[in-house]
Amino acid sequence: MTEALRLELGKMLDRYDEARRHAQDRLQQAKADDALFLQRFADLRRGVVRPVFEAVGAILQERGHGFSISEEDYAVDASGRSTEAGIAIHIVPAGMEPSLQANDPLLSLSITTRHYNKMVSITGGAAAVPGGLAGSRGAHELAQIDTELVEGELLKLVAGILKA
Repeated sequence: MTEALRLELGKMLDRYDEARRHAQDRLQQAKADDALFLQRFADLRRGVVRPVFEAVGAILQERGHGFSISEEDYAVDASGRSTEAGIAIHIVPAGMEPSLQANDPLLSLSITTRHYNKMVSITGGAAAVPGGLAGSRGAHELAQIDTELVEGELLKLVAGILKA
């Protein structure tokens, strides 16, 4: 083997090793970003969304209505299918037949991650039904989700339920 071949091959291998290191660094950073996003969503869910859902639910219960809150953490099953993290409130209007309200998207508001683009989706009420007013109420940055936004979305949901 000539020295020129050894040097050129060494340069190629050095570039390849550097590219691999950069790819590994990007992969590790992406995993860290995913974990941070999901942790921030969990903090938001616990510190902002759930307290608002519970406060609204308590007021509704005082007036004879029911509600339930469900939460889900982000998960990936053995086949690689993922379930987004989220929290939802389901409102049961007083006097409505239980069979009529079961799983009715008109009676729910959900706040769910879209971890692939680090956004949060808010859906509920008429917007959650195909042919509803606007489909998803939209994707939001985590920083956009605050008590005021959650309260506003809940007021829209309750207004839609009460006029139905």
